[in-house]
Amino acid sequence: MKKIAILGLFSCSLMANDFSSEIEQRQDNFQHLDATADQLDDAFDNEVVEWDKIIPLAKSAYLTVQEQKTLFPEGSADNSRARTKIWQQKPEFEEKFTVLAEQFQLLEKAAKNKDEQAAREALSGAYSQCRSCHMSYRSLW
Repeated sequence: MKKIAILGLFSCSLMANDFSSEIEQRQDNFQHLDATADQLDDAFDNEVVEWDKIIPLAKSAYLTVQEQKTLFPEGSADNSRARTKIWQQKPEFEEKFTVLAEQFQLLEKAAKNKDEQAAREALSGAYSQCRSCHMSYRSLW
């Protein structure tokens, strides 16, 4: 009976610490944001800015960033490229996502108003925030 109880506790412990779905989802989200950034660049690179493409891309990026905030539960650093510093500085880390989400909201608003300067500033701010976060919180290996 003791063996069954110990085995059951061990199994529950393994399941409780399995963050593979969160790690996979956050990697998928980062890839989505990277692809979205390429599409946003393309929409700005044309002779005429493609506002009808930028608006849904900005909205999608905003929603992805909002989801991303939830995908770093305590203990999910194992088997990922995330630095443990994320969980040591969780408020600062989450603030970077908040600022990134705000930049995508500003981009969407600027695109709806067809304000190219504000849209480019928001996109630049988003890219700057991405670089800042990666420099602080992402392991290279």
